[in-house]
Amino acid sequence: MIRVLLSPPCLLVETRWGIPRGFDGFAPGPLILLRPGADAALLAHEKVHVRQFWRSFGLMPLCYLLSRRWRLRYELEAYREQIRHAGPDAVPACAQALAHGYRLGITVQQALGLLMAPGPAERKARP
Repeated sequence: MIRVLLSPPCLLVETRWGIPRGFDGFAPGPLILLRPGADAALLAHEKVHVRQFWRSFGLMPLCYLLSRRWRLRYELEAYREQIRHAGPDAVPACAQALAHGYRLGITVQQALGLLMAPGPAERKARP
């Protein structure tokens, strides 16, 4: 299945090919690849990466590959959105994936702490 999404502008392809081993989705720029049967929470996660791509004027993939700090920032934003869609029961699995899937050098406990800490939007909303 192939669909054009308008928000954010990208192409969504449901496929078994081209997705890194151990993942169910991948967003190389304005293209989202999802394995068949992927849920709405994962789609929300990948859409965040597409927004990051557009927000960075296309530099996101380079920053992601070269900087652990940017990779962590990008994945935290995406996993927080995934948790927002999937619910709090998804937190342990997201922390596990964050700690072990992205060469970030963090523990599961650190990932849990980062995921549960308020993000930029929540910090702005505080009085």
